[in-house]
Amino acid sequence: MDHVDNDVLGGCCRVLSIQSHVVSGYVGNKSATFPLQVLGFDVDPVNSVQFSNHRGYIGSKSFLMAVKDVILDLKKTNSKLTYVCDPVMGDHGKLYVPEELLSVYKEHIIPNADIVTPNQFEAEILTGVKITDIDSAKVAIEKLHNMGAKTVVISSSDLGSDEILIGLASTTTGKRPMSLRIDIPKFPGEFRGTGDLFTATLLAWTWRHPDDLKLAVEKVVSTMQHVIRRTLSYVEHLSQAGKPVSMQHRELRLIQSIRDIENPLLCITAVDL
Repeated sequence: MDHVDNDVLGGCCRVLSIQSHVVSGYVGNKSATFPLQVLGFDVDPVNSVQFSNHRGYIGSKSFLMAVKDVILDLKKTNSKLTYVCDPVMGDHGKLYVPEELLSVYKEHIIPNADIVTPNQFEAEILTGVKITDIDSAKVAIEKLHNMGAKTVVISSSDLGSDEILIGLASTTTGKRPMSLRIDIPKFPGEFRGTGDLFTATLLAWTWRHPDDLKLAVEKVVSTMQHVIRRTLSYVEHLSQAGKPVSMQHRELRLIQSIRDIENPLLCITAVDL
């Protein structure tokens, strides 16, 4: 969960990033902080949990309510503040968090979020809409808008194929409302921290392009493609050299991808729905 506001005295923007933290690897704040800094944002990370090398998430109702209180207080101070929420609750039909958190997200968090980035499963449980095709996905997105979110990005879905992942984005802000479909080439294997990188770069590029969600998501997804491709290339190099490959070697190659993060070459085109 991130928020961004203007640092009037410093001439730049500040981000309060409330996420998990790991000692080794790139998930949570470790995945979000560096890209945001590269893109010109001062980042104040708050680590909700700390682990050695795997992902965590907000699993406490009291902590989630405290986050809500922080957001409300900050919005009172700065009406231009943008709150981005990745409602990490589960995936592929399985909840990661206590069920009681669902009502907190629906009643307190989503209504105060400017941008939300659920995956398909999270969008379904937040809205009660079973997503089986593009039309039902649009219904779920509209419900999230009605709950208060100005911009909704379903970061991943099961609507594509073995080769293509379909993402969907919609906004009611800017010069004109728009709804977009993004066809994203899939890579083999599992990569941790991609959702955190996605949300961080989405915050940055929507802040840079407040009236152009299409360009913002194209830059976000292009960044993801370049980072994952570089990570996969590293893994393949190790494998071809006969070296054992573990999940540690599949950690995102963020530092090596600094130029792609700073100025991504567009390789993805979002199309109107």
